[in-house]
Amino acid sequence: MKINQILAEKLQIDPDLLKSRVIRTLEKKKAEDPVFDTTYKLLVGKQLETRIQNYIASHDDADIGADEMQWLIKTIPTLGTAEEVKKFVDEWNGGKEFIDIAKLIPSTGMTEATPLTDIVPDGIAKKLFVALTRENFTKSDAGPAEAALAIMSKKITYSTEGGDLIINGKKIEIKSGGKGGSSGGGRIYNDKHYPDQKEMGQILADAGFKGNVSVMYASQPLPSNFPQKAFAEAVSKAFFKKNIAQINSLMGKPEFRTLWNNLLYSDYQQAAGHKGILVIGPTTYQYIINGEQLMSIKQTGKGMLYYSNMKQPREMGIQIALG
Repeated sequence: MKINQILAEKLQIDPDLLKSRVIRTLEKKKAEDPVFDTTYKLLVGKQLETRIQNYIASHDDADIGADEMQWLIKTIPTLGTAEEVKKFVDEWNGGKEFIDIAKLIPSTGMTEATPLTDIVPDGIAKKLFVALTRENFTKSDAGPAEAALAIMSKKITYSTEGGDLIINGKKIEIKSGGKGGSSGGGRIYNDKHYPDQKEMGQILADAGFKGNVSVMYASQPLPSNFPQKAFAEAVSKAFFKKNIAQINSLMGKPEFRTLWNNLLYSDYQQAAGHKGILVIGPTTYQYIINGEQLMSIKQTGKGMLYYSNMKQPREMGIQIALG
């Protein structure tokens, strides 16, 4: 008899004996042993997935497409015990709100970043939210965290205009906070008009001034040959299509940067029609409603007034980042 045949016969176990051994082993374990939950999921895994799929489908959420559905029915069972999973799905399907909307977009805005996980309760909901923020479902311009918000709350939906969310009936502009560190994120700028650089450039050239003019440069004392009044009027017309006296009166002073942040924020808000800007970073978020709050966010680009090498209008805007 060949050696492999002998080994095969030795290793064969009678099915009834195997069943008996498994049952005896399980009977010796305490009821709270995780092996029972693992075994239950293994035995009824398909039924559990079907049940979750039916629950999510009856949830009737337009933001949950085929890709999201398949991901959810595979991921949710791994986030807790069978009992915890059933409780979560029942609550979700019953309309429980897992996103703290008031904390996400407070009416007074925010002056500092807050961890994203603070808006979700502990338990499976938080585990699911964190898992969703690591996925990247294709849905307009939305990033992973936006998808997580839209999927986990019926009060949050994607806007048809891309880059926005409708939160509690309000249009909220979404901006990336970058990927962390010194990485730049979204830009605050009204891209519906093109700031003509020609008049500003000519005014500077006529005065013998060479170089570009940043917001920070204009927020400090200017050299004697700088054509402040004419340049300020040209800036006002190029960016805002009207004369704004404060641009001239505050140019050359530290207060100019605050003014510019307020002007750019208001102009952008009016053009986009949003109620506020939700800046989402890798692990934190900040909701802002005015230019002062815009200044409280790290700005990797503080804005330009005149940039001779401008390729796109967005290069003139304020670029923001959340660490």
